[in-house]
Amino acid sequence: MMQSVPLVLQVIPAFTVGGAEWMATHLAVHLPTDQFRRGIISLHGARQSPMEAYLTHHAVPVYYIRKRPGFDPRTWGRLYRLFRALRPAIVHTHQTVGRYVYPACWAARQKIVVHTVHSIAQGEIAPRVWRRFQAWAYRRGVLPVSIAQEVTRTFIEEYGRAPAAEIPNAIPTDRYTPDPARRAAWRCQHEVPQNALVYTCVAGLRPLKNHRLLLQAFAQAVPSLPDALLLLVGPPDRLDPAYAESLQALAQELGLGQRVRFLGSRSDVPDILRASDVFVLSSDYEGNPLSVLEAMAAGLPVVSTAVGGVPELVQHGATGLLVPAGNAHALAEAITQLGRDAPQRAAMGRAARQTALERFDVRVMSNAYATLYHNLLNSTS
Repeated sequence: MMQSVPLVLQVIPAFTVGGAEWMATHLAVHLPTDQFRRGIISLHGARQSPMEAYLTHHAVPVYYIRKRPGFDPRTWGRLYRLFRALRPAIVHTHQTVGRYVYPACWAARQKIVVHTVHSIAQGEIAPRVWRRFQAWAYRRGVLPVSIAQEVTRTFIEEYGRAPAAEIPNAIPTDRYTPDPARRAAWRCQHEVPQNALVYTCVAGLRPLKNHRLLLQAFAQAVPSLPDALLLLVGPPDRLDPAYAESLQALAQELGLGQRVRFLGSRSDVPDILRASDVFVLSSDYEGNPLSVLEAMAAGLPVVSTAVGGVPELVQHGATGLLVPAGNAHALAEAITQLGRDAPQRAAMGRAARQTALERFDVRVMSNAYATLYHNLLNSTS
């Protein structure tokens, strides 16, 4: 009986902590178990990440291909053998795994392959040669799913066709429920004063997230906010570790040494958000950032650049404040405005949490993908 339930395999490059990886993990965990068997493939080896612990806790099988750094042709054969052994009904790819996964799928005669487009089309796959390969894969039957209206717009612009579906990312909102006791405990444990005004940014230290802009804006705002503290949560860019070092140097140059903390990659993000007052994001472009959804579920107002799918998540003036990309002065004004107005912070935070519960809970997303999967299986059969 169990073998008659279709198997859906999510495929990611690695368990590097990031929004796309968490989305794939959440989807693998929260697909209805009475309708689908679930699994997730990592092209690389184990990372002992919080995502792997989450999958283990929920008894979702994980398969490691253990691809070597750089180009590794052995990956095709390993994927092919895994697909032949497991016989998945659906293979669902994320990020830049297509160059390895799609040839293995075609060789294994895999009928249904879905790909979630996690960012604007030009940003998701930077090298044009691989975007051409992706376009060819779409013509060969790979079905793209967009995560936001802006992503859909750029996808049509790049590939000349509409995605097969548009399904926003989501999170398990119950993990981020505000809790005053845990807020106070985290602050005490990490020597953050209980009366501090805490701004938090959860984003990998990569140039596209433009932390330099955030630091410059925060430096403009702190003279008006004597109790303000900025927490930067996210790992350094593995491909550009010097960028993280340059951010620490810039913080010192701007006189923010005691006002900014670089926390690195963390497994306690829900508690960090509970201990925070405002969420900030200064990206140059985004898709549908899970960090914004997590902040909203934690009851935080959001200050962000109005890029990618962010305006589809944050209602300006109701659940947060949106500013033009690259504008440090506007970002500083928004940071200052919420810092000075506690009632507005509280009202926006309540509205943000309510929006997250109604629109962005993981059950909404998993049910939408379950419907898509069933439609694909029915049309294929």
